[in-house]
Amino acid sequence: MINTVRRALLLVVFSVIGVAGFYFFKTLGTSIEMGNVKLKVMGKGVDVEIENFKITHENKGVKEWELKADLAQIDNREELTKLQNVEMILHKGENRQYVISADSGVYKSKTKDVDLDGNVKLIGPAEGLKERLSSNPEKKN
Repeated sequence: MINTVRRALLLVVFSVIGVAGFYFFKTLGTSIEMGNVKLKVMGKGVDVEIENFKITHENKGVKEWELKADLAQIDNREELTKLQNVEMILHKGENRQYVISADSGVYKSKTKDVDLDGNVKLIGPAEGLKERLSSNPEKKN
């Protein structure tokens, strides 16, 4: 009698594992959405893919810059983040800011460098650029 009950329980356990495995392999390669979280199988080298990506850099409580993108693909092994439809906002105090936008870009986590590519635009007050350029001493040939 006890062996019959053990066999029945073992059969139920294997059935549950089989059904769970079937649904797992059935949804493999498709995206799963739960509210604001979207999970899907990534391409080679991509660890995480984030829609509406935003990162902010602050120094002593003062916001220095913000980096936004419609899509970010993070590769932790290479320490790179590939961005699409990028917008970078540089805060220069006194309510002055510069907005740089581009079609794509790469953020290097290690060096904190941002490389932008495709339709790169800079929008901001001209006075700050004039001051910056005029304060640099001219190079002698």
